[in-house]
Amino acid sequence: MARRRSALGQALGFAPSALALGVAWSLPYRTRVRFGGWLGRRLVLNLPRFRGRIEANLRYVMPELGPDERRAIAAQVGDNFGRTFVEIFSMADFHAARVWTGPTGPGVAAAEAAAAEGRPAVLVTGHFGQWEAGRAWLKACVAEAAGVYRPLNNRHLERIYRRQLDVGGSPMFVKGGRGLRGLVAHVARGGLAALLTDQYDRRAPLIDFLGRPAPAVTIAAELALKFRAPLIPAYGTRAPDGLHVAVELEAPIPHTTAAEMTQALNDSLAARVRADPGQYLWLHRRWRKDLPAAD
Repeated sequence: MARRRSALGQALGFAPSALALGVAWSLPYRTRVRFGGWLGRRLVLNLPRFRGRIEANLRYVMPELGPDERRAIAAQVGDNFGRTFVEIFSMADFHAARVWTGPTGPGVAAAEAAAAEGRPAVLVTGHFGQWEAGRAWLKACVAEAAGVYRPLNNRHLERIYRRQLDVGGSPMFVKGGRGLRGLVAHVARGGLAALLTDQYDRRAPLIDFLGRPAPAVTIAAELALKFRAPLIPAYGTRAPDGLHVAVELEAPIPHTTAAEMTQALNDSLAARVRADPGQYLWLHRRWRKDLPAAD
């Protein structure tokens, strides 16, 4: 009986996402992305759970912001997340549309040289803008990049999600010990990796992010040190039209210690977030799990 309830719960939990994706997939690609932005704004501004989490994070790290500023950022977060969600679940169309511009920045040459010479490179980004755009550029113009992902809680949505990520570049490794071993082996063979490092991990050391301590995994820096690979901050910043994405690769982080290099990655991402806070995914519990909800 418990198993049946679990199956029913999974099906019911999948229904809203299935409906949203069904509507989105019925639309032409550009209209689909605009629909994602509209839906994301509605959800963030009208669901207390989402709005409260954004408000709590903003109050924690940007207490100087007023209510109107926080509301404007929340709307932008919803718009960007909705568009990104639709793009990730339309990965083949996202790649075919080639809506990214660039890449620009001193890290481009480092990534291209490593791939051409069969050496590893580790690109690192955060949940900022369109975070899959860098991997899209790599696959189209350089080489496929491995990634690591956390499985979604809903198994029906998870199956679709995994297939879409594989379209974006492979191999994809599941977060955890087995996935980590696969990632290490991939980089050891001279492969490219593109990693998101701004998710909460209670086992990780606390490293400053936007002026507050946040648990930050150091695996990207450790891989770069172990295999003498360039560690490159990479970003996909969404353009004002909501469709195009500017891919930028900053200069590789100098090799020092894993902690110092991870701090440099955090500082790089923090600068982007401060410059354009509406493009960051404030929906994550990035700093503390016990932040109180906004009033």
